[in-house]
Amino acid sequence: MARQRYGFDEGKIARFHKEGRGQGRGVDYKPWLTVRDVPSQGRSHRLRGMKTGRLHHLLSDIECRTFLLFDWADAVTDIREQFPLDRDATQRIAESIGVTHPGDVGTRTPLVMTSDLVIDMAHGGRATILARAIKPAEELGKPRVLEKLEIERRYWLEQEVDWGIITERDIPTTVANNIAWIHSYASLDELSQPYPGYFAEKAALLLREMLSCRKMNLEAFVAEMDLRLSMEKGSALLLVRHLLARKAIMCPMDAPIDDSVPLDRFVLAKPIAQRALG
Repeated sequence: MARQRYGFDEGKIARFHKEGRGQGRGVDYKPWLTVRDVPSQGRSHRLRGMKTGRLHHLLSDIECRTFLLFDWADAVTDIREQFPLDRDATQRIAESIGVTHPGDVGTRTPLVMTSDLVIDMAHGGRATILARAIKPAEELGKPRVLEKLEIERRYWLEQEVDWGIITERDIPTTVANNIAWIHSYASLDELSQPYPGYFAEKAALLLREMLSCRKMNLEAFVAEMDLRLSMEKGSALLLVRHLLARKAIMCPMDAPIDDSVPLDRFVLAKPIAQRALG
């Protein structure tokens, strides 16, 4: 049963194409593979992107942490995960370099290869695309892994797209941890509030108070704000995380953000008219 669920044949590949897998951009993009399409090892993630507003399917911890870094970057405009490569092209490349094209173990059907992340960027008025393969460093010593990566590398070279490999050694741990701490608070739309605009109103008050409490640390500040603004315990911390995620306030991301962080590390980053919650 498991083999049938996760296996691929030509019929299943045709169905995925018909479903629009690997097509679209932004909120409309559909990854070729979702967390339901691969055997679960407890390391897959579904995260709502700050750039796209849709659920992204990340198949490993390293993919997830890499995604967080790109989703945080100002220059990134779109992220497409599990991006399918043209199968005719990858088969041609595999044959030209004398390696076996990836295939389904059971059906022997040639598989649609994918790149873990394809990133759209805009910088200085210039749009660029990056393609990234994400692997544990220890995998790079395996000949078969290197063969498949070489197919992928040559594919993107033909497309004139910047391609590279990311391992856990390339991920700044503290930055990724800080982004993970605030990422899910970018939108509060799914949380109930006492009345429309409640969170926006409280956030504006919290921002003003933050300017006059520079000698306090985060733990003391949010505890006082919960009391002063008559909010449930934990609400002020939720709003701080939201404001950080929306970049209405900024804090150096290369040092841990925890309860002991002094408020003088936080700065207001957006004009007052743009500080409303979204």
